[in-house]
Amino acid sequence: MVTLTINGKKVKAKENTPLLEIARKMSIAIPTLCYHPDLSPHGSCRLCTVEISKNGISRMVTACNYPAQEGIKVETHSKRVLQARRVLVELLLARCPNVPFLKKFAKELGVKASPFTTKASENDCILCGLCVRTCHELVGANAIGFSMRGTQKKIGTPFEIDSERCVACGACEYICPTGAIKMEVDRLRKIRTSETGTLRHCRYMRMGLIDFMICSNGFECWRCDVDQMMEDRFGTHPIFALKPGKEKEPFPMNGFTFHPELFYSEGHVWGKPSDQWIRLGLDEMASLLTLKADGLHLPPVGSPIQEKGVLAEISASGRKAKILSPLSGVVSAINHEVVENPSLVWRDPYRRGWLILLTPDQPEEISNLLSGLKAREWYSKQTLNLFNHLVRWAPNPSPKGDLLENSSLREILRGKWEKLEKILFKH
Repeated sequence: MVTLTINGKKVKAKENTPLLEIARKMSIAIPTLCYHPDLSPHGSCRLCTVEISKNGISRMVTACNYPAQEGIKVETHSKRVLQARRVLVELLLARCPNVPFLKKFAKELGVKASPFTTKASENDCILCGLCVRTCHELVGANAIGFSMRGTQKKIGTPFEIDSERCVACGACEYICPTGAIKMEVDRLRKIRTSETGTLRHCRYMRMGLIDFMICSNGFECWRCDVDQMMEDRFGTHPIFALKPGKEKEPFPMNGFTFHPELFYSEGHVWGKPSDQWIRLGLDEMASLLTLKADGLHLPPVGSPIQEKGVLAEISASGRKAKILSPLSGVVSAINHEVVENPSLVWRDPYRRGWLILLTPDQPEEISNLLSGLKAREWYSKQTLNLFNHLVRWAPNPSPKGDLLENSSLREILRGKWEKLEKILFKH
């Protein structure tokens, strides 16, 4: 706990708690546009600006993401703070002069009109980023994002085309404070005209809230019993009640990292579907083989791969390890970066360290790989086994268990490459 002063009143709070949360518990009203308690703080709107003083030095900070610290003094409504908020509202009014709640803020701050002249925005988007963070953090779809820079900055789908990642949940429209974003109806219309039969998955299934359901209403969700049931049950948008995207966030496991959204094979290859391809790579355990590798061979583009055929071959000091493919298909692309620098697989196995893009012979076969709870149980067992071996091999094992962070893996794996391969692939 730390002691700080807010508006002349001393208060105790947990260290690093955002100032905004502390102020609201004290019933101090601080205006916000880009803040939501279910999302990570962003600080883009700046309206929550407050003045802090420490050791006689004062400065302006955003309350939503500034952490509580011992001995700081906070003023939430000083003259300097109120003037800053007035200027911010004036700038926002110049961009979006017809947004009702901006007019409300302006009236509260005594702003009658914006002194700034600028070309009005094409819509009422104030670039708060609430929709982008909701889609990323709560939905887990990553269907929209920021593009362009400066005065041309805007929010939309990649390359301004319909995003297949969009699940038509409508959470972005629900949280938008200005009503500027409108994706739900357009996306539902696209799904209705492009997908038929068993592909007509209910949007709540796409959100991960229902195991399986085929839409029988032509995606006219406003007249659907399931849609009404969701609204009655939660009293809010179900995305904000259940937060399915949180379940997709990576988390530590026995010194390694587990990615719930991936499919895993017992041969330590992960898969991630993307449109008509499946991206394949080595999981974090098998990526240790590339730490001291001097070569990584991948099949050429256009070549066929059979299930349990060779996906990659790692070489180190004359020794070789073959990685087997969990799926059959045709190689559509290879990652040349890992061929030139094999250790990139170890440094970033789930992003820059991917191996190939595969056009699968039968896309549905990816469901035969481990996912969900089964993947988690398998990954936990495998990482625990490998971690115990690494502890035994380490010359000075860490007492805190953070072996992979505080010890030299190169030193630990010296002379253990073949043993590591046998542990991973159980030859």
